[in-house]
Amino acid sequence: MISARGISKVFNHGLPNEFAALHPVSLDVSLHETTVLKGPSGSGKTTLLGLMACMARPTSGRIFLNEREITSLPERFLTEIRRSTFGFIFQQFNLIKGLSALENVMIPAYPTGEKYSILRRRALESLEMFNLGQRADARIEWLSGGEAQRVAIARALINNPAIIIADEPTSHLDSIQSREFIDIMTDLKAKGRTIILASHDPIVYDSGLADRVVEMRDGRIANEIKSS
Repeated sequence: MISARGISKVFNHGLPNEFAALHPVSLDVSLHETTVLKGPSGSGKTTLLGLMACMARPTSGRIFLNEREITSLPERFLTEIRRSTFGFIFQQFNLIKGLSALENVMIPAYPTGEKYSILRRRALESLEMFNLGQRADARIEWLSGGEAQRVAIARALINNPAIIIADEPTSHLDSIQSREFIDIMTDLKAKGRTIILASHDPIVYDSGLADRVVEMRDGRIANEIKSS
């Protein structure tokens, strides 16, 4: 379980342009379930997602991962937690142009020191799982939007994370590709993954994938809906 207790995020603290992106909120995310953070741009959902995924530190409050307090850990420990626990799917995909699909999938695993041949084989297997084996050597700029999305998902899975973090994952996809993404996430959830998504897309938060929808407004939790 990920447990956030009274976490907030203030930028430019103490300066004239101080901005509270997230007011103190508390939220528990159960393992093996899908939680969707819903809300318009500026609602605080991406900030909350990033804090819970150890991508930034809260201004106040504490975060627990499996009952272990992680907020105050040194950055080197947070880096290892991010690498071993979370798989990230970004809004802009953040794939590196000029590199192949295979090379992009392998990048998050390089710091582990794993033998290259083993890592390459696992990355190929991941691409093949998403029907991209034949595109392994294709440069990222040669891929369609749907293909790039699947490469991003394969990259997120390369270190076998328990938790998948996705920030507006369908914002650059059409309706058909968005539903394909939901199908992929549903399959990963069935295999025991915990999924946390931030999205303002009804295809995401109205889907059967979501066990709970947390609505964000003005940096606060406005409402929570659990599936029956």
